[in-house]
Amino acid sequence: LSLNTSGLKSEKERQVFADEMAEVFSDGHSNREDMGFESIIKLPNGSLRIKKGSNNGSISKWPKYDSGVWWVQDVSSTLPALALISSLRSIHGEENFEKLNVVDMCAAPGGKTAQLLSSGFHVTAIEANARRCRRLLENLDRLQLGEKCDVVVKYGQEWTPDADMKVAGILVDVPCSATGTGNRRPDVLQKDEDLGNLLDTQEKLAHHCAENVLEPGAVMVYATCSLLPKESEDQIKRLLQKGHVEISPFLPGEIPGFDDAIDENGFLRVLPGVLDGDLKQCDGFFVARLIKI
Repeated sequence: LSLNTSGLKSEKERQVFADEMAEVFSDGHSNREDMGFESIIKLPNGSLRIKKGSNNGSISKWPKYDSGVWWVQDVSSTLPALALISSLRSIHGEENFEKLNVVDMCAAPGGKTAQLLSSGFHVTAIEANARRCRRLLENLDRLQLGEKCDVVVKYGQEWTPDADMKVAGILVDVPCSATGTGNRRPDVLQKDEDLGNLLDTQEKLAHHCAENVLEPGAVMVYATCSLLPKESEDQIKRLLQKGHVEISPFLPGEIPGFDDAIDENGFLRVLPGVLDGDLKQCDGFFVARLIKI
């Protein structure tokens, strides 16, 4: 599994802290067998990949768990927030992050929300499921980020910002088939091809955010952990046809380690087993970045 780290605002800080964490996990102060892991690998985005040992020691006993400086999050799952952070840095400058309002739709369990909070934004986290929302709050409390976030229990397609709230960016990681996680969860690949109302929900969420939440110049990141174009590229195609947004393409070197995932449209399309080196084990993911026009 992979660990993301919090409280770090620059790529340099993330890489330095990843090095420090790797040392903590590996040095004489921690018995790796007792902790339930065998090895630690630093990934290009600053995450740490932990290979769990045979005794599966409790994660809550791992170094620095109680201080809330890391959380479990697949590397691919970090991409949507990294995309939004990168874009807002270019537009507003990192020194102005604390002045910006960003929204995380479908926020639970909170990994992406924590990324945004750790960068300094004021975050409104929207989650329709009350049970998942409680888990979101618990996770943010452990990470000591709970007081910095407004959590709203509501369907995303029904939420709009207050009149005096200007949203600089929104992360829309929609509910999906999760076929990109098949390496870890083979059961998702055995489901019926009928996606029920997922496609309709995805379309309503994306169109609502583009039309009713964002002002011109604001950034929207649409993401799925799906391998299916009908949940990803096709949804963006329909959204673009409405004329409310345009593509903000990913640039080489922008997301460390993921240049080969940039497709001909400027989207990120991560396929399991395709990227080089330690990123081969990433979940499948799709990320499109858009600007309101």
